[in-house]
Parts: sequence; C-alpha cells; structure tokens
Amino acid sequence: MDSFRSTSIVAIRLLLAALLGALALWGGAAPARAQSTYEVVILVVDDFSGASLAPGSYAADEACAVSLEGQAFAVRGVSADPIPVPHGDLVYAQLEELISEAGAEGFISLVPVDIQGVTTTEAALLLAEALDGNPADVYVANMSFAIIPCEYIQAFADFGAQLMDARTAKDLNRHRSLFQRAVVFYNGTVFPAMSQRAQRATDLDPIQTLLAGRGAALIPVASAGNFGLDFPFWPAAWGQAVSVSASFGQGYRAPSAWNKKNDTPLLTADPDKPGKQMRISNYGEVMIPGEYMSEYGLVSGTSFAAPRLSVALALYASAVGTGTCRNAQGGPALASGKWDNLTLQQAVQAYCPAMAPYLPAP
Repeated sequence: MDSFRSTSIVAIRLLLAALLGALALWGGAAPARAQSTYEVVILVVDDFSGASLAPGSYAADEACAVSLEGQAFAVRGVSADPIPVPHGDLVYAQLEELISEAGAEGFISLVPVDIQGVTTTEAALLLAEALDGNPADVYVANMSFAIIPCEYIQAFADFGAQLMDARTAKDLNRHRSLFQRAVVFYNGTVFPAMSQRAQRATDLDPIQTLLAGRGAALIPVASAGNFGLDFPFWPAAWGQAVSVSASFGQGYRAPSAWNKKNDTPLLTADPDKPGKQMRISNYGEVMIPGEYMSEYGLVSGTSFAAPRLSVALALYASAVGTGTCRNAQGGPALASGKWDNLTLQQAVQAYCPAMAPYLPAP
C-alpha cells in the first residue's frame, strides 16, 4: 500500500509539473517559482576595468578576450553622452535587478570576472579561480565577450576609438560608415565563419577546454555579438555554450517568432525606418529581448539579452541542481547547434520541456 501511495504521489507531481510547463509555455498562468533547493552562482564574465586595449607581445597563435559592446552603444538606444562605467557594470546591474524581481537573492549570487584584453589562457585561469573560490551546487557563466587573435588588438582598439569619436561628435553618418567597415573587417579577417568543428570540439581554446571539463555543474551562456552576422562569435559558437541573439523589447518573451525573410524582430539600428534597417544582432540559438533601461538610459545589444537567459537557467538549476537538461554531447540542451533564433519559449519546448515550470514571467 505504501509503495502504491508513493508511486501515486510521484505520478501526481509529474502531472502537475507537465501542466505547469504547458501553462508557462503558452502564457496561461504565472510560472512556478524556483524552490532554492540548490545554490547557484552566476559568473559575470565581462569588461569591469574599462581599460583601453593596448597591443602587447603575444605568441603567433594566441587569442584574446575583448568586449564588443561599444559598437552597439554607439549605434542605438543610448543617450548622446558617453556611458561613464565599464560594460560589465551595466550587465551586473541588470542581473541584480533580474534576480531581485525573481525573489531569488537568497540562492542565486553574482561573481564578477574581468577578462577585458587578457589572453584566453589567462581568462581560463580567472574563470577557474572564480569557480573554485565560490562554492555552489551549479554555476552559470554569463559571457559577454568575443575572442579575437591578439595580433588584432590594436586594429580593434583603433576602430573602437574612431567609433567613440563619431558618437561624441554626434556624426551619425560617419559612425555608421565606421560600423559597416568594422563588420566587414571582423567578418573577413578576425572572425572566420564557424564550422561544425567549432560546435563539436572541446579544445579549440583554453576557455573551451575549461567549459567542457566542468560538465553539468557549469552552464555557459554567451551573447552572440552585435555585428549583424549570420553566426555568433566565439565563445557563443561553441557547442558548450548557449548562444543568445537579441530581439527588440525587454523581459523574457520576444515580440514575435523570428522571420527569416526580414530578420524581425532581431535588433536593428533604425527600427523606425522600415526598409533602411541595419541588423545589429548576430544569429544565435535563443532569441531574447535585448533592451535594458539602465540608470544611463536605454541600452541594447546581445549582452543585455544573455543575462535574461542566465537568470532563467539559474532559476531552473536552483530547483534541480546538476539535473538540468543536456544534449547528446553533454552540453546544455538549449545549445542546439542551430542558429535559428528560437524564442526562449520555443527553445524550451523543443529542447528542454522540463525547464518550462521554472521560466520567469514574461
């Protein structure tokens, strides 16, 4: 009798979870709140120094981590005045707000990891130190950076300075010209088109090796980048990370599903001028609203979409620990390997229905 009763209780709980999942996916009711069974740390891997990039002495094959968000600031959604804080501070503030809104301060904490301009060997060591120095049951790595060969640090810094000068002078035409040059430059020279090798490999870079080695205890989330390309940058392109593209809006629900013909509702430079739009967001696996009302005004970009997925995954992990959905390669289930800009709700329905009860309200 006891065995029958236990089996019945389990069955009822599973049925309730399924019903809650369906309601959460289709907007029929508020989702269940995570139960804080497990402690979760979100590593905010970003530029916290605001230091200018400078050329250095690097080995021929060395790669460096850099923040690419300055371009998005200059193109859209920001006041004319320069933002006086590093990019990582804005992302950290957004994550604090999201965690507070979810009532999750007691079981989800934040740890900053500054990687601006360091080699990926150094960045991997910094990540490992943050993981080992902050005990938790599960970690989410919110990564807002891209990887470029260190030999291009100077060229990247030169573009960044020119873009900033154009924005400060309110010279919109010059700025757009520079932005378009930057897209061509990085697409053709620094960021090769991603292949299946990038998706399936585990040792293309020291950071990738670290992510692959931590298993289910670490869920990497990476902003896809803001150069309007049909693929995400490294590390977002790797199979170990979920790449996040950005739509218009705020919250957890994109305004509509992605339309491949015209790329709506992905972020563009001129949303009020149909036919003259320039897409900002790179393609990614999951599309989430990428606009954030900071204390300096409205900012936008894929790095303000990624924190929303990081918090959603942290809420899920706080309830199930390392039992989060995984794909066939052992990575996060939402890392599908398809850069088809699924909304969060579509991605969960397709690859991780068990996550549905823990989705934050739209």
